[in-house]
Amino acid sequence: MKPFAVLCMACFVPLAAAAQSKQFSSKPLEITGVTVIDTTGAPARPDQTVAVEGDRISQVGDAKKVHAPKGAQVVNARGLYVIPGLWDMHVHVWETDRTFPLFIANGVLGVRNMGGHLDDLKRWRSQVINGELLGPRLVISGPLVDGLNPAHPDSSVVIHDPAEGRAIVDSLKQSGVDFIKVFDNLTPEEYYAIAEESKNVGLPFAGHLPRGVWASDASTAGQLSIEHLLGSLEESSRNFDQIVHLNDSPPASPAEKAARALALLRLEVDGFDPERLKILGELFVKNGTWQVPTLVARKIVPFLNDDAIAKNPLLVYIGAKDRKEWNELRDRLMKDNPPEYWTLRKAAYQEELAITRGYHRDGVSMLGGTDAGGPPFVIPGFDLHNELAALVTAGFTPLEALQSVTLDAAQFLGRADDFGTVANGKAADLVLLDANPLDDIHNTQKIRAVIVQGKYLDRTALDALLAHAKESASH
Repeated sequence: MKPFAVLCMACFVPLAAAAQSKQFSSKPLEITGVTVIDTTGAPARPDQTVAVEGDRISQVGDAKKVHAPKGAQVVNARGLYVIPGLWDMHVHVWETDRTFPLFIANGVLGVRNMGGHLDDLKRWRSQVINGELLGPRLVISGPLVDGLNPAHPDSSVVIHDPAEGRAIVDSLKQSGVDFIKVFDNLTPEEYYAIAEESKNVGLPFAGHLPRGVWASDASTAGQLSIEHLLGSLEESSRNFDQIVHLNDSPPASPAEKAARALALLRLEVDGFDPERLKILGELFVKNGTWQVPTLVARKIVPFLNDDAIAKNPLLVYIGAKDRKEWNELRDRLMKDNPPEYWTLRKAAYQEELAITRGYHRDGVSMLGGTDAGGPPFVIPGFDLHNELAALVTAGFTPLEALQSVTLDAAQFLGRADDFGTVANGKAADLVLLDANPLDDIHNTQKIRAVIVQGKYLDRTALDALLAHAKESASH
């Protein structure tokens, strides 16, 4: 496994007024009587004391052996459970006023930003250093690196040939990104040039699969993570040769594009072959290629024709402009696609669950991520808990699902010595829960308090952050 070379400093969002009160404490902490779930696989340890000084855990152990820092705020956590702060390993952050409070209130204390506006991301990072923002640790790619006719021109850098691809890798490294995000419209030649230069300069590269580059090709080229299970359904199909043929050239018209999408779905769904999937998984294990399924996002389109998706009460945290655009997109897709499309999409999602289950069984490294800020109807913060539940549905134990957004995230980023567990010297990014998440993964939603960079936010402060996000979304 090739870890990330650099981890950005923590980023923070402005607190709501209530959270700026004495409830938001930065003095030393003594959390007493808590059950520690450190996500290493060790048994849960009841009746522990966790001491925090500054932004670090200074001691973890039996109450008789742990001495509170002088002047510490004592938190009686008897009956509660403490876990490491959660990481959403695939997001897109466009603003902080609503998004960062949603992350923090849901215990999401780190995010991997998979494409955005580099100047904004760097400015937010600077504001963190100045103590102006509260929010999750932030690992950034900056813009998408894409080819001609990019799908997201506002947040992409477009290259025109392999030499330009190498140059942009060098430029982004100088600009301070943590990794390169490759995207859909690169040519294979541009993609492989970017892959080679990324390795030359010591930057990981991750992301999508351009046309003509399949999952096995990306793994062999050294792509550190493949998002959304891209290429897996196609390459594990007995109809793969036909799929490749259909993908050889772009469709000439919107009607041809729709017809081809249906034809591809039929080939993918009808041809799924567990043995081919196993071979692909073995390659990923050999090459250290991680998968980020983003199941909560993959489920959105297949179920867009279900009214429940548009009536999600959590949409109150989404800005009015975004809600309007999401509903317009939903209406358009429902109007433009025949019943067979929805049937095939739902079948494809079930096969993506089966792919996730197969990869997990065969030892492929996987991370939890939501794609919040990307597709419609994904709710920042809240949906990471739904992603954990989806991973359990796909065969993970609750512990394994938790590890995908704590310990495994830290290992992927090359920072296992910094965070991802509850241990002496680790970052004081912690979540206090009312119930044991190892008994039921849904218990990660039962958050009593969050400790972010050593600062204690109780339930009242977290509710104030949510109220701030809701109020901001209403304008």
